[in-house]
Amino acid sequence: MTPAAGVWARETGRPWQSMTFLVLGATQLGVALGSRARPGSLANPFLLIAVATALSLQAAGAYLPPLQDLLGTEPLSPTDLVIACALSGLGHVVMRLQTGLRPERSPRGGPSATRDVIGHTATR
Repeated sequence: MTPAAGVWARETGRPWQSMTFLVLGATQLGVALGSRARPGSLANPFLLIAVATALSLQAAGAYLPPLQDLLGTEPLSPTDLVIACALSGLGHVVMRLQTGLRPERSPRGGPSATRDVIGHTATR
């Protein structure tokens, strides 16, 4: 997804470094939310705080002049920003679909087998 966004942005004369930077980071944040957050729940508030902080820092990298110079980014137009957000949202959608299609399974042998493996490796 990210390489395609970067190539598309470069071929259309858009700031491809910024587009690639934002899509890559935001997609990974979407994957984190999709795989660890429960929809409609605040069961993991630290994940939400971490994602919001990371997204804010990433936006700062594209929109604050000192960080633009350091990272080689430039601001995206509103249209480009909407495109980057839409592409990034696909990571979240894919993870939600994956977790919805594949129910969680307990480790082979149940909880005691996991405890035995952990205890066994710790004594080595």
